[in-house]
Amino acid sequence: MKNNGYILLLVLFLFSCGGNLSEEQRKRLKDGMKQQEIRKLSDAQITEAAFALGRKITTQLGARLSNRPFVDSLASAYQVQIIKLQTNDSLALAVERRIIEAYTSGGDPNTLTDNIQKVGSDTLVYTKPIMRTLPDGASQFSHVIAIRMPKKQVVLSIE
Repeated sequence: MKNNGYILLLVLFLFSCGGNLSEEQRKRLKDGMKQQEIRKLSDAQITEAAFALGRKITTQLGARLSNRPFVDSLASAYQVQIIKLQTNDSLALAVERRIIEAYTSGGDPNTLTDNIQKVGSDTLVYTKPIMRTLPDGASQFSHVIAIRMPKKQVVLSIE
């Protein structure tokens, strides 16, 4: 019912303008309509989109995790939270602590992969382990990049 009110206001706005919208106004109108669009997606589609979004962000992030202004601007652009987590990190959510524990539990460090977990009903967390190479050539766990993503942003990222 709430959306019907928005649509009615939109139609009234269009008629009151006489149809003379600028290109920028048309683009904003289309973007607004796209965000209001109802989508039916499976959990698998949402998980796949979350992996794609997390991998895209970590690729853009590269090795610049210590550059806080860059990290903040990237997080703002995607409307997510980007956090560097280490073992026994007090900022980690319970699910993130369990993931860190799994990454450091003694398995083969070369087989560690990224992960998606649900946090509550409206947030997903993408985690990617970062390894460092020791002088003897062995790999050792360094830290985790965690990206907390609202489901809404994940859904909007699907083309």
